[in-house]
Amino acid sequence: MPAMDPGNLLPIPILTQLQAVFQRDPEADCIALVWPTELPASEVLVAVGPHRVRAVYCVSELALREVLVAHQQQPAGKRPRLVLLSKFDGVHLALDVLARLWKNEPQRISPWKTLQQLIRVRDIDPRLTRKHGRWIAEALLSGYDRYHKKITFGDVLDQESAWRAIAIGHLHYQEPSLDLQSLLEWSAQDAVPGWVGALPDEIKANLGEWLAPALPDSHEAVSTILLNGQAGDLLPIALACSTLFSDAIEKQKAVEPAQLHGSRGVFRERYLAGKTLPLKALQPLGDAATALIGRWIAGRSFQCYEPVLAKTEQILASLDMQAQAQLSGLLTCGLQARLSNFACELEAAATQNDGALAEQALQQIKTHQLAGIGLFKDTVQRAEMAMRLVRWLKQRPITTGTAASLMIDYIDQGGFCDWARTAIWSGDVHSELNHVYKQLSERVSELRERQNFAFGQQLAGIGRGDSLPARLTPVESAIDTVLAPLAEQSPALLLVLDGMSEAVYRQLSGDLSRYNWLEIQSQAASSDTCLVAALPTRTQTSRCSLLSGALSAGVATDEKRAFAAHPRLKKIASTKFPPRVFHKQDLSQPGSGSLRSDVRGVIAGTEHRVLAVVINAIDDQLSSSSQVNVEWGFESIALLRQVMDAAREAGRVVVITSDHGHVLDHDSVFQPPSGEYGERYRSVAEGAPSELEVKVSGKRVLAPGQSVILPWSERLRYTRGKSHGYHGGASLQEVVIPLGVFVNASVRQHLDGWQEVPRRLPDWWLVPQQPLRVNDSKVESGVVNRAPKAPARSKLAAVSEVVDDMFGAAESAPAQPDASTPLEADWIDRFLESSVYQQARQRAGRTAISDDDLLKFIRLLQAQQWQIMEATLCRELQIPKLRVRGFLSNIQKLLNVDGYPILSVDRESQTIRLNVSDFRKQFEV
Repeated sequence: MPAMDPGNLLPIPILTQLQAVFQRDPEADCIALVWPTELPASEVLVAVGPHRVRAVYCVSELALREVLVAHQQQPAGKRPRLVLLSKFDGVHLALDVLARLWKNEPQRISPWKTLQQLIRVRDIDPRLTRKHGRWIAEALLSGYDRYHKKITFGDVLDQESAWRAIAIGHLHYQEPSLDLQSLLEWSAQDAVPGWVGALPDEIKANLGEWLAPALPDSHEAVSTILLNGQAGDLLPIALACSTLFSDAIEKQKAVEPAQLHGSRGVFRERYLAGKTLPLKALQPLGDAATALIGRWIAGRSFQCYEPVLAKTEQILASLDMQAQAQLSGLLTCGLQARLSNFACELEAAATQNDGALAEQALQQIKTHQLAGIGLFKDTVQRAEMAMRLVRWLKQRPITTGTAASLMIDYIDQGGFCDWARTAIWSGDVHSELNHVYKQLSERVSELRERQNFAFGQQLAGIGRGDSLPARLTPVESAIDTVLAPLAEQSPALLLVLDGMSEAVYRQLSGDLSRYNWLEIQSQAASSDTCLVAALPTRTQTSRCSLLSGALSAGVATDEKRAFAAHPRLKKIASTKFPPRVFHKQDLSQPGSGSLRSDVRGVIAGTEHRVLAVVINAIDDQLSSSSQVNVEWGFESIALLRQVMDAAREAGRVVVITSDHGHVLDHDSVFQPPSGEYGERYRSVAEGAPSELEVKVSGKRVLAPGQSVILPWSERLRYTRGKSHGYHGGASLQEVVIPLGVFVNASVRQHLDGWQEVPRRLPDWWLVPQQPLRVNDSKVESGVVNRAPKAPARSKLAAVSEVVDDMFGAAESAPAQPDASTPLEADWIDRFLESSVYQQARQRAGRTAISDDDLLKFIRLLQAQQWQIMEATLCRELQIPKLRVRGFLSNIQKLLNVDGYPILSVDRESQTIRLNVSDFRKQFEV
């Protein structure tokens, strides 16, 4: 007997018939099948499911008898199942032969009957058998192994389930239902061209019957593209349709009619086999492709869909539609075109008074669907920073004043400016932006130099220790002024991030709210505060003065001793658990970079009332020659998150500060010193200061003779080797020390004299608020003031409306009445008396905000044309960002009666809108 052959040496109809027989009767043996032609081999051993089968073709009745006798002589448990193939039916065989056969007669192979037995249905829809004959049954039988475990047919095989089984078995289309978006997603698989090419001719000829019910308008276009050798490009072809066959492209006349007609003609010849299909057949293709790519952008890496976008661009370019492709809000070339346009408008805005076109160009970048993905995210963020710098320049920053006024300006404005300046300093991969950023950096740096020069001329008072405004605290007074008053009410941690500048602090403070930390401030203060470094601005003097509570110079051991011995801190702490300082060498676990468990235990415990931790990550980065730009935050500063988490467990209030700031190496110039020196300070014994330096003397100068020469310019250094940054000098960046006090929102504690405050951002940091357009039909009384005419737009901005339509851009917010409309003066006050509002307040219960806070919110919206950014809301109502969502949720409970969106909050754009017309109708005011 030949060995078991693993291959399928039997025709598929025979195999599927045997599968059906064994499903019906697992013990079946001596099965005779009517088969008219001989097999390539007279005897075959195959496996049919779990059964070993011996198939023998018999040319005569005698051959049948011989095979049956030989089979029955073998042991029943060891012999394979016998299958007899011959041209004889029951009429032509003797009764004794028939008596030995399964079911006592040869079985005729009918594809429909076999299929019915195989998939176990009671009936088959007559439409299938009448219309399609044998081919659809044979198609279902040949693909049975690929679909039989994935689909349940029920009692009747109907046309829909038959086509679904064919789609799974022959096209590997696994979705439970057919829709255009799923079909396009399926077509993106590499194997699709092979699957389509291998389809039997009958399936190809009838493919439209599968597609038509689910795709009534587009089925002919889809089947033509699939069967025209373009199956692998179905998705990019569909995406090209979103541009080529958009209604907007005709209505807005974005393309010359002759060119558009020609491009569409070439498309039809190339991809639709010359068929002239209506727009309604091709536009759904574009819509579905756009929606699918949008979904991929949100959930997949760029590498997954970049080939589709590239192929779409190639298709449009081959149709002479490059210009329209560049207007796309989805294609890569569209984003590159918007970046180029922004570069042009930004360059103009930096030298002209009006920046409106640059603002519009930036918004066009941010609305592009690729703007938020990792590959382009940094470029878009740099563009935002560049626009902020242009806004800063346009407000004419101060370049003269007292030392105090210049430092206060640096707290409020300069730190943000340097954050943005650092972001664009290294340029961009986009060549046009790179050129503009270089010019912008030079302008901002020149202005910063003028500010630092003015500050350097006023530095004598800082050296002498002249009195300063309340917002400016000498570094040596920080313990008495800030830390000790807090420690008297709560366990406290002084967190010193060595070398942290205002620019770095502004980045870090924005990250803190993500980890549930709230900034608090003395109720007597109305603005951000800072510390003023001791001179020269180096670690040995300024940090030691900070931790000692007095002007002094020293190293870590001196700092530990002085902090523990501080009279006021000793009085607050217990003798058993005195104030402690943990330095760099105390913090890290040996063999890893994590926080030592014993140190964490001390911080997380409440025995030590006052602690200080010094983290050197920023200073270490400055000392390196690395050209890597670090995005400072919880994740990038080693140990910071672990220290803060331990402080949270103890319910500690955390004072975050530094010992000095720093300047980054932005084309610094080396000046060789001749005597005692540091990175940015040198001895007065070396001679008079140059035009980039200033001599400072006084009690706050901790240098020999209480006198030192410091560079006021950020571009001067005294060390030969270049580093990432330097400190020690007299620039605003080095002298101004950031200061912030934080508590964790998860810890309920009340500190007398302190209040939660929002993160304060300068006006120019935020996108200018655009007033909503007036809708005459919604104004209930009075005459509507006409909105000012919008400024002229660039060519890209003008045509972008077309593309927004083509690529399914979200509709703009519904127009609202202008706040300037002379509505009744007291309608906002009268709304509180509304019975609808009173019922809503009762339902809201204790969580409802006060009427006063609600009125302030509504009047703020009125002043902002009924639309406001979250950041503006936080600033104007003094709400921490961490609290704003809860605040808005409570207001929505009061205003959105029965779920109507009177107050809507767009989380993505961080925009809050009040539908004032619906508001007045709902509350009857």
